[in-house]
Amino acid sequence: MNDIAVLVPGWARLSPDMEAETGAKYAAFIQLGGAPLYKRIISQYRCDDARVRIVFLLAPDAPEFDIDPPENIGIEAVRLKASGSIAETVLAGLRNITSGQPVVVHMADTLIDMDGVPLGDAVYVQSRNDLYRWTSVSVDAGGRIKITNDRNEIEPGGPRPVCVGLFSFEDGKRLATELSRALEHGSPGHEPFFAALESYSAARPMDLRPIQRWLDCGHVDGYYESRLSYQNLRHFNTLSYDSVKGRVTKKSLNSESFRKQVRWFKQIPDEVAPFIPRVFESSDGTEPFITMELLSIPTLGDLLVSQRLNLGAWNDVVRSIACIQACFAEKAVKNSLAPQLARVVYVDKTRSRLADFLAQHPSAKRHFVRVGGEQWSIGRVRQTLDRFVEQTGLLELDELTPIHGDFCFSNLLYDPKVRLVKMIDPRGEFGVPGIFGDRRYDLAKLAHSYAGKYDFIVADRFSVAVEPEGGLHLQVQANDYYTRVRSIFDAMLLPDVALRQQVYALQALLFLSMLPLHADQPRRQLAMLATGLELYAQSWHAGAQG
Repeated sequence: MNDIAVLVPGWARLSPDMEAETGAKYAAFIQLGGAPLYKRIISQYRCDDARVRIVFLLAPDAPEFDIDPPENIGIEAVRLKASGSIAETVLAGLRNITSGQPVVVHMADTLIDMDGVPLGDAVYVQSRNDLYRWTSVSVDAGGRIKITNDRNEIEPGGPRPVCVGLFSFEDGKRLATELSRALEHGSPGHEPFFAALESYSAARPMDLRPIQRWLDCGHVDGYYESRLSYQNLRHFNTLSYDSVKGRVTKKSLNSESFRKQVRWFKQIPDEVAPFIPRVFESSDGTEPFITMELLSIPTLGDLLVSQRLNLGAWNDVVRSIACIQACFAEKAVKNSLAPQLARVVYVDKTRSRLADFLAQHPSAKRHFVRVGGEQWSIGRVRQTLDRFVEQTGLLELDELTPIHGDFCFSNLLYDPKVRLVKMIDPRGEFGVPGIFGDRRYDLAKLAHSYAGKYDFIVADRFSVAVEPEGGLHLQVQANDYYTRVRSIFDAMLLPDVALRQQVYALQALLFLSMLPLHADQPRRQLAMLATGLELYAQSWHAGAQG
């Protein structure tokens, strides 16, 4: 099989409303589920049968790529000084095409659920009613394509097959010829790419291939639907979206764990209602589920990584978070079992998770970081953990408050228009099921996002290296913006030095205990291990000095 060229037209800038929503100027760099679209597109073209060359066709001011290309995939960026159409952009990627070489055109704002590389002459389609923003298409018995409605905003109709942004051509040279001809004879207001598609199919019959799962990130509502699909859900959780009613229903195969989340929404104090989505229906029975409003607002993780908020606006974010914490604090209760629950979560859980991680990666026993001239490894953590929680005061707890339990940036949505934080995906337990726990745990979850750079790690904004003897070296792509956001959180939420040290100590344990949960991402595990060990060592020394 010949090499396959995948052309990704991404020259045109996003619309102003999309720029405002995503913080990106070009579709390929929209963050979705912790990674930019270009990485999502690259991951779709892993193929053992052929070498794939992906060419991103970009404007000169588009950002640089940050990638480790998979095997059998070559990545190239062609930066065009100017382009007036999709056809002109695609043609620029066909300059070195050879006769008979297969070509795939994959629009930069499109993700498709597919297996392998598209082959043959085909247009990928989905049946839609909202024809005013899609290019609808038909094919006759001879395989000749006809554009039936090129985004007509007035003509009623539907459902009809519409182009989803993926096209496959067996003869790239022929495609280049038809594109040149369409550009030469094109009419104003009509995209010459589709004229070339029609003429290409007159010589080479094409199929319409229906696709079930299509994520469109070129429109605001499509972007939020796509973001919903890429939420950081465990493999046993599912989300279904009712686009007419604007509701989302979550279910889980892990019924026992999910039942705790459903009950959290039932038990949480009324004072917290402004900070959670509206719940329409739920059940904590044998098949638990919860149906709530879909919130089309970004997560704090998105806002931090993309730097979409003005720095000063983070003061409003923290004020909203502080209000949530104050609502929780009003319901605090004395509890003699609090220290035992803290031990279960901070000691027993950490030991268990580290054992699970070492079972996954026995070689991790060798890994260490250097802090203060000393080596800190998992083995040293296991040896010192009991003393660590004692000298940092983590077991000094005599009251419990309602907590979220997973109070990190990816579970906190923020609406800058009304300056309000909304919580999703609570844990529903702290040692035992229920809404009560250690308020420091929620603060530590916050800290592992704003101070521990967790959201940069899951967005793959880092590099990590392992020395031959096992030393870990981590570099996270954070800048002065991140540093100043961190200072806002610490100043407003953790002004007490003793409390801050305890929260940061808990943050170290969070990174260490989450290691086995990221078994599908070994590089991220190394980054989290390096972060956890370094934070642990720093807290150890701070506790010893205290």
